[in-house]
This record gives sequence, C-alpha cells and structure tokens, in this order.
Amino acid sequence: MRRPHLVASAAALALLAVAVREAAAANAPLGTYLRVHSWNARHMGWSGQTNWSGYAAQVWNQFGSTSGSANGCDLIAFQEVMYDTAPPSLCTALQSVSGFPWSHTTTVAIGRSSYKERYSIVYRTDRVTLLNTYVWNDVGDKFEREPQVATFRVNATGADVTFVNWHTIFGTTAERQQEIHDIADVFKGVQNASASDQDVVLLGDNNASATSSWWSNLTSTAVVSPQVSFAVNDLTTLNSSCAYASAYDHFWMQLAYVTEYSSSGRDYVADTCALYGISDHAPIWLKLFSSGDDD
Repeated sequence: MRRPHLVASAAALALLAVAVREAAAANAPLGTYLRVHSWNARHMGWSGQTNWSGYAAQVWNQFGSTSGSANGCDLIAFQEVMYDTAPPSLCTALQSVSGFPWSHTTTVAIGRSSYKERYSIVYRTDRVTLLNTYVWNDVGDKFEREPQVATFRVNATGADVTFVNWHTIFGTTAERQQEIHDIADVFKGVQNASASDQDVVLLGDNNASATSSWWSNLTSTAVVSPQVSFAVNDLTTLNSSCAYASAYDHFWMQLAYVTEYSSSGRDYVADTCALYGISDHAPIWLKLFSSGDDD
C-alpha cells in the first residue's frame, strides 16, 4: 500500500511540472510570419493606373500561389510608382479591404532623363516598424534607378530585415547586364553597413531571368559571402494577350543569414486579363518566419 504523503507529493510534482511548462510557453517568443510582396505596378498613379481597390484586393485577397491561400499581407515593395500621392491612396484602400492600419515610405522621383519613377514600400504598422530608409548613394551613376533601402522590425518578435527595392534598367542588353553586374556591390555595401543585421533581401523587377549568367557577380562567394541565391523565377510579366511572358521578378538573399525564409512564389491571379488592367506584372510573394531576432 502506497503512503498517502507520497501520492500527494507525486501529484504536486506533476502539477508543478505542468505549471513550469505553461510559464515557459507564455514567456517564449511568439513565432510569426512576415508576408512580403514585390510588385511592379506599371506606372502607378498615372491616368488609368489609379485602381486602388484593384491593387489592394490583389495583394490582400490573393496572397500566395493558390486561390485557397489565407488572406493577408504585411509589406509590399512597389516599383514604377509615378507620383507621391499614389501610396497614401493605396494605404487608404488597403485599410478599407483589410481593416488594419497601413503606412508607406516612398522615395523621390529617380531617373537620368525627364522620365522618372519612385519606389515605395507600403506596410502594416501593427505588424512592422520602419527603422531606417534611404536611397542608395549611386557613386559614378551606375544605375538608372538606384535602389531604395529600408530596414524593418517585426513587432511580434523583434526580428530585423533589410529590403533593397530595385527596378533594373531595361535599355540595351549591355546596359541591363552591367547594372546586374554592379548590384553585387550594392548588396555587399548594404550588408556591410550594419555590424549586427545581416538579413538582406534584394527584390524587384530585374528585367532578366534569375538563371542568367549575368548574376554571376552577385552569386559568386568571391564578391558576396555567404552565397546569394534567388527565390522565385516564375514567369511574371504579362503580354497584351494576357499571357505570362518573362521571368523578371525575384527575391535574392543569403539563406545562411536569412534563416527565416519559409516559402515564396508567384501570386495567385484569378484572371490575368483583369490583372493586365492594373499592371503588366504579377506580384511575387515571400514568407519569412521568426520567433526572435537571430542576428
């Protein structure tokens, strides 16, 4: 026959163990996904390119590769924004469709000629905090549109990530190739600018396939180490027949540092002809999962 005090002690220990586990779970960092879009918006803000509810519905309702993907997005990096009035209008539309607060960081108009574009990153303020943003100092005028650089902190976990938002020149073949060669120095420079934050994601419309040999300067560990690799090389541009044409939109990162990488792809598009009325590119998406700051 077991002694009553030993039974009571065992029960107390079991209850204590449960309490300890529950307390540990309560104090553990909350894991969360950061859901990112990159999208060439085709002259956002010009006449005929002001369908704010259309832009908002695509990124909020269709995030992911299938029609069954859960709604929601946290941050969208746009290329080809024409006026500084466009991002606030989009934020209003996003708040309407999502019910959450949105803000943006938008550059000045950038370009060598009278034709200029802006970059804009639109983001949920309840999900991320903007820590720093600037336009790359393009010494030597190597880029038609020098990139936008922006660092964000995930509010739930404290994880930081820096995005390099870039629209590569189309121009001549030689001009495109040269810019893609030179972007390796930008990636390295952005990474070296911080002694603590090594999570850098280059994204945007690159006007070249990610498997092109032109990227060898970026992917060579002799230039940037650890190795940089791409995520997403799907056909993303749309031609006038509403068919997918070219693989131009990508994410680039060092998986050795961006351990938060979870998944990515081309956004689900229910009707490519309807999308063509908004843009001649489909968005691409990226999920980063973190439970804390790993830098």
